This record gives sequence, structure tokens and C-alpha cells, in this order.
Amino acid sequence: MSYMGISVREALEKLNSPNGGWYLPEVQRQYVWGSRDESEEYVCLLLDSLLRKYPIGGIVLWQTKAPVAFREFVGDYAPGNFALLVDKGRWNMEKCLVYDGQQRLQTLYSVLYHRFKGRILHYNLLFDSKKEEPEETGFAFRDVDAPESSQFLRMTRLSSLSADQEERIKLETEAMKEMGAEHELLIKRNIAALWDVFVETNQKSIAYFPVRADSPREVNEVFRRLNTGGVSLTQIELVLSEIKAVQATYEESLWQLSTRIKDVASGYEFLSSDVLQFFHLLIKDSIRIDVARVTPSDVTKFLHVIKEDCDGLIEMFRGYLYGLFHINHSSIVPRPLALLPIAAYLTARKRAGHEWRIRALPRAEITLLHQFFLLSQFCDWATQTMVNAFARDGVVAGQAGKPFPLEKARQIAIEKGRTGILHEQQFLSRRLFATKVMMPHRVYVFQEQKPQMDHIFPVNLVGGTEQYKREVDVLWNLQPIPAEVNNFKRAGHPRDFFTSDEGAKYWDSSDFIPDPDSLIWNNHLAFLAAREKDMRARLSDLYGLTLEP
Repeated sequence: MSYMGISVREALEKLNSPNGGWYLPEVQRQYVWGSRDESEEYVCLLLDSLLRKYPIGGIVLWQTKAPVAFREFVGDYAPGNFALLVDKGRWNMEKCLVYDGQQRLQTLYSVLYHRFKGRILHYNLLFDSKKEEPEETGFAFRDVDAPESSQFLRMTRLSSLSADQEERIKLETEAMKEMGAEHELLIKRNIAALWDVFVETNQKSIAYFPVRADSPREVNEVFRRLNTGGVSLTQIELVLSEIKAVQATYEESLWQLSTRIKDVASGYEFLSSDVLQFFHLLIKDSIRIDVARVTPSDVTKFLHVIKEDCDGLIEMFRGYLYGLFHINHSSIVPRPLALLPIAAYLTARKRAGHEWRIRALPRAEITLLHQFFLLSQFCDWATQTMVNAFARDGVVAGQAGKPFPLEKARQIAIEKGRTGILHEQQFLSRRLFATKVMMPHRVYVFQEQKPQMDHIFPVNLVGGTEQYKREVDVLWNLQPIPAEVNNFKRAGHPRDFFTSDEGAKYWDSSDFIPDPDSLIWNNHLAFLAAREKDMRARLSDLYGLTLEP
């Protein structure tokens, strides 16, 4: 059978339709995007390709009534809005499962009928493609509360209109009334192009190929061959498909656990794929996932650990990472894989009936965990081989109720060419993490994935030289603090700021600073030297670590 054509409107009306509608197979990877700017640019280019009548790739469907699990497309797309499984009672209905083309269809569905990351797609009716560069498009995202304008046509409004020419004329009249008759030809040309592609059904903009097969195995082979040389399924996704073949709702359980971790750690994202990798470490003694090595017996173990062995992982985030360090974002931790041996250690303690809650452990044992955590991050103890070995030794110690085996971990790191002690340069190179562990009581405030940080002596101090800028742009001058403080202080001297009526109330927001009347404020180098001494002492007091030259 050859590819068939379908209009954008006809295709989107089939998504989630109860009568032979198009859905997603449960083995399909989730729809995930990068940054907002990247994803919005991609969306605009996709719709512009349709408008220019460029091909956007074919859709491959499995047409079946087989009783298999499948998912619905998401309406409003936002990170965390995952495609959910339909009720089991509907699994044997007549349906078409989209094996290739999910990203394109989900994108069109969200931006034409719903919202995309809380924003709405518009088309600029004054965009003149004949005058703009080829890579420019008339599409743009605007905030939901952006003022209404006839110049910017909501694509959700356009997609809701019937293919009645009176509707089209009304749209043109509205736009010309606000923007003037001098733009009549441009407005009519743009609306006509949009109408043909997104409202009418005569333009068959999307090609699709229905596959008739008796089992998912056959259509999986078609999908595999289509993706040869493209973006193939990862090993994690392949293992997950093996598990879901036994328990269809397993992925939902992973999402729930991931969400719970984010809640208890005040925003730290440990994805469902990360959770599955941790389970693989518990079951196979390795974080390296290979679907060929996963047996039916292992699948049963995956089903067991998500029910019985989540507490240690949650405690690592709730009791340790956030509880003792107030780490609330994954970007703070440079080597996240090195967290897994700690979680495996706590899991083993709980399994064996030993105390496993962080705050109930003796201080000496917590210090060993601290030293492993910090050394693994600063000294890069995070290769697959090292993490596997740390976890195996940690599990053995946990089962026996013994302290975390730091010295074994140190020896393994040295054998793998890493340092076993913390050098000053290693510490200084991780300024975000280093500042956090020296001030664990402070919580970073994040804005667009970036932590808000303050130079106590401003880099752009009025009258400061280039040499001054280099001297103050160091770890010992940094403080986690909300950006609003910078708005008050700006480029003023910190002593003047802290002794002002406005700045005095922020005095307690900074650490390791002298009294306002101290002479140390007169010399930024003296201030930095004093602060460095105090911060090094804090590192020793809290964690028993010193910085080697």
C-alpha cells in the first residue's frame, strides 16, 4: 500500500477520536522538548513548512483492533503533561496507533487546538514573505494575557472556524478595519494561504501510511526500519517497553515517583528514566542498561522494586540532598550519577532492617556520606564503572548495617586515575556547588533555570578597575541571594548598602561578612581574605574536608 494524503484538519480531528481514531502506542517515547525558545522556533518552522506546501515527513499507523494498551494525545502541552493510558476496557476498540509522526501530530494538536507551554501561537497578518529572509516566518507565540490584536491571528481561533467562506470574509473584514485598507492585498493573501492549509480539507498536506498487521511485533519491525539512521529508541525505552508488556501502567508509576521526588526535594527533577536506571542498578548491579541482558525474571524484579524499594531513593532526596543541603535543582549537582550509590546504600540498610533515615544516623556516619558526596562531585568520581563499584560496596555495607565504605570508594577512584583528596582548584572550579555546600542553610532562587547569585563586592563597582573586577570575581565573594537585593545595591559599595535604611534589612541574608563598622570593608582584598578563611573553616567543620594546594 502506498502513502495516502490527508489535510491538517482531517488529521487532527482523528486524534483521540472514539471511532477509529489515531492514538499513541504505549511503547512510544514521551513527547519532550528542550528550552522554550528552541521549541517555539521549531514549531513556527513546522507550520511555515505546511504553509509553503513543503513536505513534513510521513505518518506511519498501525490499524488494528488488537487488545493492546495505547495512549491519548495531550491537549495543552507543558512539561510533565504526559500522554496517559486509556482505560483497559477500550483496548480492543478499532484504532490507528501512530508509530512514526508523534512529534509532528502532537505539535499541531497542541498549537492549533490548545496551548503550548502556556502560550498561544499567532500569525502576523502583516508578515510579507516576499520581503523577509527565507528562514523568517509569520508565526509567533504570545502570552495568554497579551492584548488582542487583529494583526496577530490566534491559530486556535482559525482552527475553530468552519470552512464557510462567510467566516473567511468576516476574518478579512475585521483585520482590514483595524489595520487599514492599504494592507488589504497582504491581509487577504495571508488569510487565503492559512485558510487553504488549516481550515479547508482540499489541501492534503500530510502523508500517512496505514500498516495492517496481526501483532505489535510486525509493526515494531516497520518502525525500527523506518528509524534506521534516525533517532532510534534508547536502551531505557526498550527496557521500559519490555516491562510495560507485562504491566502496562508501569510508566505511570515511574512518573508518579518522579513527581513525588520533585515535591520532597522542592523542585529537583529526577526523571522517570533516572528512576528506571536506579532500579536497574539495584537489579543488575550496573547503571549501563542493555535490553539484551534483561531477562523475564528481571522484569519481575522491576515490578517488585517499584513497590518495595522506593523509600531509600526518596530519603536520599528528602532527608539528605534537600534535608541537609537544601539542594532544590538538578543543575546544582555536577555529577548526578554519583548520587545513586548513596540511594543504593540507604535501600540496602532498609531491606536488612537497619536504620536508614538520614537524621537518625550517627554524625560520624553522616560525615562519611558527606565526604563521599563532595569528593564524588568535585573530583569526578562518576564514570559508569566507578558508580557500579561504589554501589556494590555500598549495598554490602548497608546490608551489614555498617557505615558507607568511603575508603573503598577512594581507593577505586585512585585506581581509575582520579584524586582521592580535594584540591583547591577542583573546589574553585565548581562555584555554584561549592557556594551551596558552604552555605547549606541557604536555598538558591532560580529564574529560567539559573540560580540567583550575588557578588558582595559588585564586579561593576563605581570606579573599579579591570584588575579589581578580576579580583572580586571569585568564589569567596559569592552569596546565594534573590536578585531583588542586586536591584537595590546595584554598583554601590557593600558597606554603604548594608548601612543604608534599605540595605540594612538584608544584612542577615549574607554569610561570612564583618560588622558594618569593621575596617575590613575599606579594602576588598582584606575582605576576601577574611571571608576565604571563614569559608574554609566552615568546610572543615561541616564535612571534615580541607582544600589541598
